[in-house]
Amino acid sequence: METSTEPFGRVDPGGIVSVRESDQWRPVGSFPDGTPEEALAYFQRKFADLAAGVVLAEQRLKAQAPIKDLRAQVKRLTEDLVAPAAVGNLAALRTRVQAIADALPAREEEQKAATEAEVTEGLALRTDLVEQIEKLGGQDPAKIRWKQASETVTALFEAWQNHQQTGPRLPKKEADELWNRFRRQRTQLERARRAHFAQLDGQSKEAKTIKRDFIAQAEALVARGAAGIPAYRALLEKWKTAPRASRSTEDALWAQFKAAGDALYAEKAEQDKKDDEVDSVNFEKKTALLEEFKDILSITDRARGSERLRAFHTRFAALGPVPKKNIRAIDDQVKKLDVYVKTLNEEFWVKNDPEKKARSSSMADQLKDGIAKLESQIAGATGAEKDSLVAELETKRSWLAVVDA
Repeated sequence: METSTEPFGRVDPGGIVSVRESDQWRPVGSFPDGTPEEALAYFQRKFADLAAGVVLAEQRLKAQAPIKDLRAQVKRLTEDLVAPAAVGNLAALRTRVQAIADALPAREEEQKAATEAEVTEGLALRTDLVEQIEKLGGQDPAKIRWKQASETVTALFEAWQNHQQTGPRLPKKEADELWNRFRRQRTQLERARRAHFAQLDGQSKEAKTIKRDFIAQAEALVARGAAGIPAYRALLEKWKTAPRASRSTEDALWAQFKAAGDALYAEKAEQDKKDDEVDSVNFEKKTALLEEFKDILSITDRARGSERLRAFHTRFAALGPVPKKNIRAIDDQVKKLDVYVKTLNEEFWVKNDPEKKARSSSMADQLKDGIAKLESQIAGATGAEKDSLVAELETKRSWLAVVDA
């Protein structure tokens, strides 16, 4: 007597297990050593394995798995479902597998379009990397900031490698052409960088030789004290136009050269300090002299002012220099006296200019003649005419007063 535990499977008394497909039963195997339930369970697990494969294929289709892999998986599933030794709804599994197979052409077109877009984008990205490195290589090597340029080249190369590893597979011809351009420019930049630094190294050696000689000369000047400063300044001008060494070397050389200059200027500062101490007496004397002659600023007679100013300068010149910090204050006060007396003289000559006096005398004579004539006319005039002549007379008298002043 047969035993059946589910719609798609049964076990006959001899232990043969069959699966129902449509209205037919197909033997799938036997399980003689177990119960009918165990026999069915065994072949149901076989079905579950097949079903799991179908589920996986559906998930991969949804996840946009490569179409080539999906076709291979569908082919295996189709073959596995032809007459599998399994118990379950095999027709439903076949239908699901066929649905996946039916979806593959459209999905293949989508993936093809996406792949073409990715390839186009990938070619554009690598072209951009090539153009960036070629632009960098097109610059004058002497004007390139090589530290920054080297970092840029490294970043571009890393971007290329990353895209090569993670990006889409590009057509071999285009990919090789782009890589050859990139590699060629990278090599040229590296050669230019080496040549540039080799040249700098040569310049640095030359600069070290020249500037070490300047340092030796500067250090020899230290013994001369402040007197060596003009010669040091001449060396400094030569230093500015000499070739430059590498930055660290240049800084070290400059420190030595500057130390010699500092010693010279320190000596000068010490000497100036001593001179100022001596000259402070002169400052006191000159200040007192200015106080003595400040009356010049109240003199109105230019001859007296000039005489007084000459006396001041005679005594002022006999005194020695003042401390540097006081020079400006003393000079300002002396200038005030000079300017005041100069103004007195200018005003005198403006008033006593012979040509101006001659012009004024001629005008005065003309005005006097005009006044006399008007006075005679007024004597015989009446009414409005007389008023007009009187007004003109008053005007000419005003002008004569100004000219005679």
